[in-house]
Amino acid sequence: MHLSFRNRAFRIAAFAGFGILVSSLLASGQTIAIDQGSNGRVFDGVGAISGGGGNSRLLIDYPEPYRSQILDYLFKPNYGASMQIFKVEIGADMDSTDGAESSHMHTRSDENYQRGYEWWLMEQARARNPQIKLVALPWGGPRWVGNGNYWSHDMIDYMIKWLKHAQSDHHLTIDYVGGRNEHGYDIQFYKDLKAALRANGLSSIKVIASDDWEKLKLWNIASEMKKDPAVNDAIDVVGVHGPGWGGYPTPDALSLGKPLWDSEAHFDEKPPYNEVARNINRNYAAGQVTASVYWPIVSAVYDNLPFDDIGFIKCNQPWSGHYTVTPSLWVMAHTSQFTQPGWRYIDSASGFFSGDSTGAHGSYVALKSPDNSNFSVIVETVEAESSQTAHFKIAGFPQGTLHLWATNLNSANPLDWFVKLDDIRPVGGEFSLNLEPGHVYSVTTTTGQAKGDAVAPPSAPFTLPFADNFKSYPVSKMPRYFSDMYGGFETANCAGGRSGICLRQVVPEEPTAWKKTANRPFTMVGNLDWQDYRVSSDILLEQPGSADLIGRLSGMSGMDVPNSYVLRVADTGDWSLLKTTDKGSNKEDVKEEEAVLAQGKVSALGVNRWHNLALAFQGETITAQIDRVTVKAISDPSFAKGMVGLGTVGYARAEFDNFKVEPVAPMPKPNGDGK
Repeated sequence: MHLSFRNRAFRIAAFAGFGILVSSLLASGQTIAIDQGSNGRVFDGVGAISGGGGNSRLLIDYPEPYRSQILDYLFKPNYGASMQIFKVEIGADMDSTDGAESSHMHTRSDENYQRGYEWWLMEQARARNPQIKLVALPWGGPRWVGNGNYWSHDMIDYMIKWLKHAQSDHHLTIDYVGGRNEHGYDIQFYKDLKAALRANGLSSIKVIASDDWEKLKLWNIASEMKKDPAVNDAIDVVGVHGPGWGGYPTPDALSLGKPLWDSEAHFDEKPPYNEVARNINRNYAAGQVTASVYWPIVSAVYDNLPFDDIGFIKCNQPWSGHYTVTPSLWVMAHTSQFTQPGWRYIDSASGFFSGDSTGAHGSYVALKSPDNSNFSVIVETVEAESSQTAHFKIAGFPQGTLHLWATNLNSANPLDWFVKLDDIRPVGGEFSLNLEPGHVYSVTTTTGQAKGDAVAPPSAPFTLPFADNFKSYPVSKMPRYFSDMYGGFETANCAGGRSGICLRQVVPEEPTAWKKTANRPFTMVGNLDWQDYRVSSDILLEQPGSADLIGRLSGMSGMDVPNSYVLRVADTGDWSLLKTTDKGSNKEDVKEEEAVLAQGKVSALGVNRWHNLALAFQGETITAQIDRVTVKAISDPSFAKGMVGLGTVGYARAEFDNFKVEPVAPMPKPNGDGK
């Protein structure tokens, strides 16, 4: 369609952020053949990951209708991200980045397939999109599994039980399973895993390997598959993490004829939506990678955690219902709303502008439906520095109107994201697009796309007082708003002669972890701006050891260990008031520093007896109480505000009840006026 000046003026007025010109005239620049006869690899889908560190923790606590709105934006077809793949962690009670995912078997004799929130989230995804592909992957395992040997038959049995109960307890058929996240591989393990799937009636589940991320070693498993037919038989999909960073497929990988996946696409740069826009296209244009699965799906974690703002939706205010839909969601929609798994890439129309494989001018991919009746073209110009014209020539497809959608990633205005523009009417099977920098475009023969319009309520702080006596929950549940960092804190029947429900740390020993931990299970809750308050809890030690009451828990000085104050009390009656920080340099080297601010001894607390701990903060004054008797009041200026928490030392089992956080009047200022 050749646009008149009047039509172009209308478009500029209505969509000033796009600056796009559609023309049927032959334009200068590159010509791209959308050829029905050109075949590429089969498209497997785009999606995201929940797990790998509790990134979805606070989502389940959202009130309706806001929780359903968030889920619709993620999974509902032709509404938002319309995700086609959803991957979850098979939990193991250990921190795998931003928190711990619950295990279905804390011990060898314990089984519970209702714990946590991943089952619920998979159910919600499948309810909205029955065709969505579900993927499962462990990051680590409980210590009892293989007595700490991850690559063991114990671990395979652990996974098989999870997969079978996903089906029997939750009516969820898992489509893909992996071996372990980012910890190399064991060839025999994959052979045994495939054999176990077949023996247990789970042969429809495809195996992904090896979910590695280390640069230059991503595709090593493919070489093992090429030289060993048994390994090749055991692995259905070669999946790696971040090939755009670590290296696109090797000749061995390409020669296998098996799907190649970016099984955990990384947000290594900011803003993350630019990386999503580049990555989905370039994975195929540069490496014939046919699926891109992003971590994390949402940022439903507290703001003091390392990855609190890179998910497709930020939703960490269940008390207010507020959430923020990010541009990344609409970038994914440019692929997911215009294609489906099973479509095939058109290699003649997949590549880089100006022949520059670095993507400096942008990239494009085209895909066609299985019956060859429809096609879509997705274009990104994230790194382009100037406008450019691309000319397209359609061959073999039915001629008709094309529909155009665009997102301006340079704009912070949501009205400029995922916008339907004027249709294109090719002339003689040809059309041109004037492409602006920092944009994503979709051109399609299909219809039905839509932009969800649910509106979140305003943001509001998490206010005091806050209390939970845990009586309203059934057993084995996470209490509202509590976020476990290490170990597992879940509701249980109270011990020590107390009736009702309490909160219990249930993990008996440090798991075989994805990364080194501080060996100090804790769970946290609250507002980083809480300043003057008194936090208290009843505690019961089930065995000799120590319990922690945590206050003014603030930012992470390292990967996961927070700056905080801790009142630690042992069964012997020994107590200490600590200031904790993390002196580790990276996620593999967590070194917690505990500075002792005060210490002493009270009468032995013993085990299976209830006691009360309290920490009060008023300005720089910190008051510690045991059984409502002050044991120390000191002054320390290190941490002025922060959240609260509960914990144990060395995976001791303990119970907590009557948890309260109450405001304390601020310290009076001199002369009453601060002068």
